[in-house]
Amino acid sequence: MKHRRGLPLALVLAAVQPLLGATKDQELADKEMLRMMEFLKEMDMIKQMEMMQDLHRVDAVGDQVKNARPPKPGPAQKKETLK
Repeated sequence: MKHRRGLPLALVLAAVQPLLGATKDQELADKEMLRMMEFLKEMDMIKQMEMMQDLHRVDAVGDQVKNARPPKPGPAQKKETLK
């Protein structure tokens, strides 16, 4: 009779064990996915920061070029001659 009581318990434990293992694997996969998503967000932020730095550099170079050019001469005025 002890075997009859132990058999259902053994079947339940045998059925639960693979489910627990699958849950742990799923949790690990979820954690890994979250880490990857966080990494990609950080990379995107780094890329945005680099783009902003590049824009500031382009603006600074553009200002230097504007200041380095000599001013264009105004339109030539015809001299009026007095008769």
